Amino acid sequence: MEEKGGAAGLSLSFLGLDRMGLVLRLLPLPEKEWARALWSHISSHYLGGTRKLRERSRWLLMLWVVGWSLIALCILCFMSSQAVDKRREALSSMCDERARMLQDQFNVSMNHLQALAILVSTFHHSKNPSAIDQMTFARYAERTAFERPLTSGVAYAVRVTHAEREQFERQQGWSIKKMYSSKKQSPGPGDGAVPEIREPAEEYAPVIFAQDAYKHVISFDMLSGHNDRENILASRKSGKGVLTAPFKLLNNRLGVISTYTVYKSELPANARPHERIQAAIGYLGGIFDIEALVDKLLHQLAGKQSIMVNVYDTTNESPISMYGSNDTGNGMCHVSMLNFGDPSRKHEMHCRFMQKPPLPWLAITSSFGTLVIALLIGHIFHATVNRIAKVEDDYRKMTELKKRAEDADIAKSQFLATVSHEIRTPMNGVLGMLQMLMDTDLDTMQQDYVRTAQASGKTLVSLINEVLDQAKIESGKLELEAVPFDLRTVCDDIVSLFCGKAQEKGLELAVYVSDQVPPILIGDPGRMRQIITNLVGNSIKVRKLV
Repeated sequence: MEEKGGAAGLSLSFLGLDRMGLVLRLLPLPEKEWARALWSHISSHYLGGTRKLRERSRWLLMLWVVGWSLIALCILCFMSSQAVDKRREALSSMCDERARMLQDQFNVSMNHLQALAILVSTFHHSKNPSAIDQMTFARYAERTAFERPLTSGVAYAVRVTHAEREQFERQQGWSIKKMYSSKKQSPGPGDGAVPEIREPAEEYAPVIFAQDAYKHVISFDMLSGHNDRENILASRKSGKGVLTAPFKLLNNRLGVISTYTVYKSELPANARPHERIQAAIGYLGGIFDIEALVDKLLHQLAGKQSIMVNVYDTTNESPISMYGSNDTGNGMCHVSMLNFGDPSRKHEMHCRFMQKPPLPWLAITSSFGTLVIALLIGHIFHATVNRIAKVEDDYRKMTELKKRAEDADIAKSQFLATVSHEIRTPMNGVLGMLQMLMDTDLDTMQQDYVRTAQASGKTLVSLINEVLDQAKIESGKLELEAVPFDLRTVCDDIVSLFCGKAQEKGLELAVYVSDQVPPILIGDPGRMRQIITNLVGNSIKVRKLV
């Protein structure tokens, strides 16, 4: 019962109802009755709701688990997407950095090619005789190669018309040859062992200067090749550098040729195409080894080689791979645009991570921790509901037992009151008859018997009165009189009753009433006499035991 009582107190404290009980005890009597009614209404209403909640607690627990599982899944997806976004941003940053560095280095090389074109125009075409020959050009190109880190070779072709061909060939000491041999339709230059003479045409672009690595192309007409011809015509028409489509170089790597046109004099920026065509006197070509330059760039970032780089020429519908493996994979990819100065051609850099993305441990631990906390809260709530419901059941059983005990106590009091009344009525008759019997002529022995019977009857009536009073007290029906009485007379009567017993035990009884007590008091003299009598009688009994 103590444990149940403690659990009941805990449940009431959990429900916040213990404060209401404290308030009830502090209220005045009229408000207390109203507050008790309110307390009973709230308690019964809440307890009824808790019982319903206990019946549905399993469904609520299941919904709680499912709901928080979905929330944990959403947290996992959200944080995983954030991790993917961060990984994508890192890939984008690294890819854009490499594309920017490649583009900057390519532009630097292009600027030095333009400077070389101006050098040829100044010291070859503006000097008579020319201040540049093949050896000087090759030596200068070799010594200034560090300024063009992305070029693997340079060559210069002069513009020759059909009328000027014979004189040009006598001056150079060789004939203009075709770029490609008719016997072998290969993408490389014509067969050096059996070169074919260029057939007559309106104009030619034979190479007169070349870097040592590509001096075998000297005397080849660049206009005899389809791609080279388009490149030269587009360059002199626009006045800008033009790139070819990727092709295989002599080292079997992919490369491109950037072509610049050399003019007789500096043309205005708004010069017309036919004016540029008439002013063209030569063409400077720079060969770019795309694979070598990208490898060199990535070698500079060797400490950051965590991504795989592919470079594509996307001018046509089918992209041409200029660098990188053909295994593109299925992972995250970022595309950075490359601008090599030729608006007619499009290039892209594709970047992917080499390694698979790591597991999002932060997202996993956060979502799992959230789910665990939610499950613990659900378990605590479910256990609390069951505990409260159990306490309510115990409280209800205790209430029923209490009610039964109170009903039994009331029945006992009613029984005692009834029996006391029924016994006292004939006893009063017996005492009356004994009193009448004493008024008759009796001898001494008979009078002793009658007095003994009368004393025993009075004692029995006194006991009955005490039982009746106790029953009235327990049933809450005891009523106190409010009549004037003399306290000193009551005390004298009580002392006279116990004088005999006191003398038998060698005691001396005396009563003292203070002068400050008024002669007449208002109260119940019978209850006062009963209280003092019980106290004096108990004192004499205690003296007897001592």
